[in-house]
Amino acid sequence: MDVHLHLAAISDSNIEQLIKNPTLIWTVVFPSQGNASGSVGKQAVARKTLHPEPIYLRESLGEYWHGIHYLMCGEGWNGAFPTSFLLDGGSYVGDVDLGYGPARIFGSCETRKIAQDISHHTSAELMKRFDPLQMLDDDIYPERLWDEDKGALNACLERFAAMQHFLRHAAENGMGLTLYLTKASET
Repeated sequence: MDVHLHLAAISDSNIEQLIKNPTLIWTVVFPSQGNASGSVGKQAVARKTLHPEPIYLRESLGEYWHGIHYLMCGEGWNGAFPTSFLLDGGSYVGDVDLGYGPARIFGSCETRKIAQDISHHTSAELMKRFDPLQMLDDDIYPERLWDEDKGALNACLERFAAMQHFLRHAAENGMGLTLYLTKASET
């Protein structure tokens, strides 16, 4: 099953709530179900919920997240923050496993740094780093994509542009972000 990476804008006040009560992360992952009492996703959620966000801003990088990280950082599993934020950085939201580990959160200051850094990357720069054979050698997830040549590159570039747009708007609105992985069927 494919692993998809998702981004959701979140206010600093809601980040504080998540730190105090990590199970509220399910209200971010499944926002349409988050206000119901009982259970959301796979775990019970307290009757509390997060404060309404000033803007509703979400983005999915789908299964291209690791390829995008590779194209931005030039490495499969490393890189310097803030460029490497897709794989590293932020704070874990407790130990609530969303299927592929806990979500990570970045406050509004970190999100501004990420948005500023990501805004300097261009499609032309990313295209120069696209090397399907090296990506296969470096075990960039999912390996089956990198045999598709231009189709995979174009999808990475589209998702990258959407991520830039998301980050710019999150930063302009003083928002932080959550980042989490799910199975494709759960999105």
